[in-house]
Amino acid sequence: MPEPATVRARWAVLSKPPADGGDYRVLACSAGPAGFREFEGFVRPMMFGTPLQWSVAGEPGENLPWISYGFSGDGRRSHRWVSIAVTDWSVGGPATWDSAGRRPVVTRYFDVRFEDLARHRAGLTTLWRAVRPVVLPPGSAAVGEDAAAAAEEPAAAPEQVALRFDTEPLPRLAGLLDEEVDFGWAAATAAAALTVPIDLVARTSRYALTRIETMDAVLALLPYGYRAQLTAATWAPEPRAAHPRLCYTSASGSSARLTVREGTAPKPPSETARAHLARLLMLRDRVGTLGCLQELASVVEPASLPFGGGSDGPRARFGRTGEG
Repeated sequence: MPEPATVRARWAVLSKPPADGGDYRVLACSAGPAGFREFEGFVRPMMFGTPLQWSVAGEPGENLPWISYGFSGDGRRSHRWVSIAVTDWSVGGPATWDSAGRRPVVTRYFDVRFEDLARHRAGLTTLWRAVRPVVLPPGSAAVGEDAAAAAEEPAAAPEQVALRFDTEPLPRLAGLLDEEVDFGWAAATAAAALTVPIDLVARTSRYALTRIETMDAVLALLPYGYRAQLTAATWAPEPRAAHPRLCYTSASGSSARLTVREGTAPKPPSETARAHLARLLMLRDRVGTLGCLQELASVVEPASLPFGGGSDGPRARFGRTGEG
C-alpha cells in the first residue's frame, strides 16, 4: 500500500467570539491578523446559504456540516489554489453562544496549491478526508477548545498545516461507479456540467460523505484540469447562477441551472455535452471504468468550465487521446 502524501495548506477560521453581537468574520488564519481581510474574501464566496438553527435542522445532508469546494488565485502557476470549507456548529456549550443566545457556526477553510493536488489526482473525497481530523489553532470561537481560555491565551498559529491523503484515489472511484453510482447517470451528468451548472436532487436522505463521493464520481468523468477552477457543495440552499457548479439543493428553478435527479440521466444540453458523453461511453467500452478515469486524470492542464456556453478546453485533448 503506498504511503500517504503530505501537502501544506493555508487555513482560516470564520465565526464570532462568545457573547458577540457582530457579524461573522475571520478570527484566525495562517497569515496572521494582516491576512484576515484577504481570507474573508476567500471564505465568503464558498457560503451558499444560512444554516437553520440546530434545533430545527433539516434532513441528513441538509443539516450541518456543510462542505463546499472552491478556488482562488489569479491563474498564474504559483497562484492557483483549490479550497475546501467545512461549516459546522461550535462546540463548548452555552459559553460559546452569541449575545442573542444563539449557537454560532464555525467555518474551517483550507486551500492547497492545485499542482500539489494534481500530482496525486486528489479529488473531493480525498480532500475531505484530509481536512476532517485537522484541529485548527484556538483563539477563535470554539474550534475544539474552551473558548474563554483560548481568548485569554491564544496559541501561536503555524503559517500552514500539513494534510495527509491517499495517493491512489482512482481505483476507489472506479469501484464506486461500477457498483454504487450508475456510470451512465454519472457520465450524462458530467457531460451536462461542461456547459451548465448542475443542481443535484437526492433520491433519499444522504449524508455529507455520500454526497461528496457521488459528486466526486461525476467530476472524475471530466478532465482533471477543470478542478483548478471548480465549485461544489454538499448542500446549497441558495445557489447562485454560476456557483456552485455542482451541488445538492432543492430544485432552484433557475433558468441558468439544470436540475438533475439522482438515477435519472439528464439529456445532453449542448453539442459539447453530447460529444463528451459519447467519448466517455466509447472509452469505457475500450478500456473499462478505471482506464477511462486514468485517461481523464492524465489531462491536468488547468481550465475553467464555461457559463452558458460550450468549450473545448482540455476536453478536446481528451477526445483525441481517447479515440487515437
